[in-house]
Amino acid sequence: MTSIRAPHSARSIWLILLAFALGLAAGSLLPSSHAESDPLFQPFWEAWDLIQSRYIDEVDSEQLVEGALTGLVDSLGDEFSYYIRPEVYARDYDYSGEFTGIGVMVKTNDQGGIEVMEVAPDSPAAEVGVLRGDIFFAVDGESVAGLTQDDLSALVPGPRGTSVRVTFRRGDELLTFDIVRDVFVVPNVDYEVHGDIAYISMNEFHNLARGQLEEALAAVDMPARSGLIVDVRGNPGGTIESAIDVASLFLDDDIVLQQVDRDGQIRMTQGNGSSVSIHVPIVLLVDSESASASELLAGALQDHERATIIGEKTFGKGTVQTIQEIVNGGAVRLTVRRYLTPLGRVIDKTSVVPDIIIEEDDASDNDNQLAAAIAFLESLRG
Repeated sequence: MTSIRAPHSARSIWLILLAFALGLAAGSLLPSSHAESDPLFQPFWEAWDLIQSRYIDEVDSEQLVEGALTGLVDSLGDEFSYYIRPEVYARDYDYSGEFTGIGVMVKTNDQGGIEVMEVAPDSPAAEVGVLRGDIFFAVDGESVAGLTQDDLSALVPGPRGTSVRVTFRRGDELLTFDIVRDVFVVPNVDYEVHGDIAYISMNEFHNLARGQLEEALAAVDMPARSGLIVDVRGNPGGTIESAIDVASLFLDDDIVLQQVDRDGQIRMTQGNGSSVSIHVPIVLLVDSESASASELLAGALQDHERATIIGEKTFGKGTVQTIQEIVNGGAVRLTVRRYLTPLGRVIDKTSVVPDIIIEEDDASDNDNQLAAAIAFLESLRG
């Protein structure tokens, strides 16, 4: 799996779960004899033995191994490379666009409660009446006070067809629902028409994104429109495969990006020759949270003069990560390449600068960036 997504901490969590195996116990991962270890690792084993023999409390060996793995990858000093615990990897690193669970997106509110941000349409949560703003109170009769989002998303999801009892606080009421877990699709693409200008927003780059965009283009009846706005504001990225697939929709087989490996070798990556016929001006809306795959798309469309970029400077993440599962059921997410725009522009830590910079107006309830995009496209009609 190849990921160019922004950090997990920058986004909320969908409560999902896929089937997974816990893997081998930590003890089976250790060498049979410390004396046979490379001298480089001798300090580690000395510390290990000290903890096991002298630490005041009983020690969980798996916890020690996970701490060592975390520290190993963290020592790289790369915020995009990290160890992923088995329970987190199993539920939170799937890019299919389909998940098993109850179907709510959550955030931690200012009071420390875990609050429902969004309920997926046609999901189990939607069917029983869970609403945006509901706050988790208990799961299967156990209080969730003090739990993190990660803790909660290890409790609520589960295999398809199984049931979970969730109590929510809604205002002054406590409401309890028995929810049968099922497969649901995360809402990703939305669309509407402003006059004769089509508007499509996309939240994430995953396996279904290209098909969802094509469906949206058909739904807005592009042949009848004078312009198209594609909105990737707040889109943290996804897989590089999805980004290339989406860029190919507009660029056919043109160069989409350059990839640079650890040896400095440059590989040109072309589109897959699957563009659709769009013969109107295009605006791509971006902001400071448009990251990774969103920036790849923005840089490619800008270099090929296929779209006008409007909004704010993007996040500035121009690296590619692989996610490699390891024997304990966890995984290591590791930066393996940097990517540049088709013309060789660096994105990492420099961002994509829009052709027309429009800062978000926080004081207004209106979307001034979208209004600017509409006005720009209308001006092209003369």
